[in-house]
Amino acid sequence: MHFNVKALSVAISIALVPAAAFADEATDAKVAKLEQQVQALQAQQTKSLTEKFNFNGFISGAYISSDNDAGYNGASSSADFSQDSKIGFQGTFNISNQTQAVLQLMMKGENDWDVEAEWAYLSHRFDNGTKIRGGKLRVPLFMYSDYLDVGYAQPFARPPTEVYDQVPFSSYTGGDISYDFEFEDSTLTLQGFGGESTVPNSDLDLSNIMGANVSWTDLTWTFRAVYGQTDLDGEANGLIIDNEQAVFNGLGGSFDNGSVIAIAEWTTVEIDGLLSDHESGYLTVGYRIKSFTPYATIAYVKTTDDDVRSNLPPQLALPLSLGLNEKRTAYSLGLRWDAIDNVAIKFDLTYATDFGDTNGGLETNPVINPFTKQFQFDDTLVYTVKFDAVF
Repeated sequence: MHFNVKALSVAISIALVPAAAFADEATDAKVAKLEQQVQALQAQQTKSLTEKFNFNGFISGAYISSDNDAGYNGASSSADFSQDSKIGFQGTFNISNQTQAVLQLMMKGENDWDVEAEWAYLSHRFDNGTKIRGGKLRVPLFMYSDYLDVGYAQPFARPPTEVYDQVPFSSYTGGDISYDFEFEDSTLTLQGFGGESTVPNSDLDLSNIMGANVSWTDLTWTFRAVYGQTDLDGEANGLIIDNEQAVFNGLGGSFDNGSVIAIAEWTTVEIDGLLSDHESGYLTVGYRIKSFTPYATIAYVKTTDDDVRSNLPPQLALPLSLGLNEKRTAYSLGLRWDAIDNVAIKFDLTYATDFGDTNGGLETNPVINPFTKQFQFDDTLVYTVKFDAVF
């Protein structure tokens, strides 16, 4: 028998074509399936990352002006749209169910809209409920410390400067530890904190910051007490400060039943050496009428160690008394209008007076006659229109 080799090779080639085609189709199917699995895995990972990351922010825009140039609340007789305007962004990444990384970036008109990190910390909550944080944190001295720049979270146009300006820094680098005691209808929180900081736009360093606070709330009533101390080094008010200790004490309380609101704080600051000691406080009351909340505030600040400076030699007593003694009372009437969800518009009129023989704590209030302690301004009236929003 004779075989036709050429015909046989052609036949084999023809026979192999369907097999190769079937093999290619099977491979393509496997590749397509793998691609679908990869895409599903990528989508799952993207969804997981999205669920772990939370983003929010806040913004304030304000118009302020005054009837003179005393400089209270940074206002002057010219219209100002920067002093109380700001925008902030906060991102929270949930590393696990118990561990978070938080970053808050802030831009303020009064700082030429420079970007600054107000918060940058890691936090972890243990199984027993204890929470620790480390990084850059808000110093927890006041009722509104955690919401200091979030105007929407505050009933007034701004926290009373008579109290809130007595501590010239708002953040520190360090850590804190806190624990919540949960009762049937209320919560008691204990917090300890420590670290270091600097006073912005100055040569003053703060080391060995340490303190503690305790707060109790049943969501209607809130009470709070705080103690803090730090060591100061550097220069302030023309004085060389060499490891002087400053001590802060504060009490606060609030009431909010959905209609009536009341907030009060009282603080003292005592500093070794010639820098002035202060006592300050305020009371705010308001009443919600649908989307409107009219409010009134009275606030005061005074130095409590004027006699220390007056007993110095005359060449020191006069300039230090003129520069460091302080006395002021402020009265505010305002209205908050919750215009739409997450947006509030505020109108505020604040009259500051009762400066005594001081400049009222206003560096831009120049002395006219140092021997009679007469200053250019003995009162000032500040107008504010502001909107606050969160997103």
